[in-house]
Amino acid sequence: MIDKNKLFNLFDDSPQQETISSRKSLDDFIKSPFAKIGMFTKLILNHFVFHEKLKKFLDKEQPSYNSQSTREAADFTIFNRSWHYIKDIDVDSPDCIEAILNFDPKIFNKALQNAIMYFENCEQYERCAHLVNIQQIVKRL
Repeated sequence: MIDKNKLFNLFDDSPQQETISSRKSLDDFIKSPFAKIGMFTKLILNHFVFHEKLKKFLDKEQPSYNSQSTREAADFTIFNRSWHYIKDIDVDSPDCIEAILNFDPKIFNKALQNAIMYFENCEQYERCAHLVNIQQIVKRL
């Protein structure tokens, strides 16, 4: 597993050409369970922050704008894209378990709970089952 504390060592500010080893390290990190869980969590949590700011702005400006249909489209995009990252997390893999344990359980659980509610509403129960399996590990923390 890649050390999350060395993440920024993957990026080199010097104008030299990118080396194969640094590119391989970056690719390995992006494919790691830690990065996938991080992307899943950030996508969902930033989605809610964005909509709160957008709501405040629209309440002040009051344009002719259908916020509900925009919210539904944004939810569809964000939750399905976040699924792309979390679907590869295997609760039986030691690397995945270690990655789950490295996240703040409160924040990660909030993202999981929101995704479960979204997929329940869409009647995508296979996705819900996968997320609940991950959530059970997080709740044990």
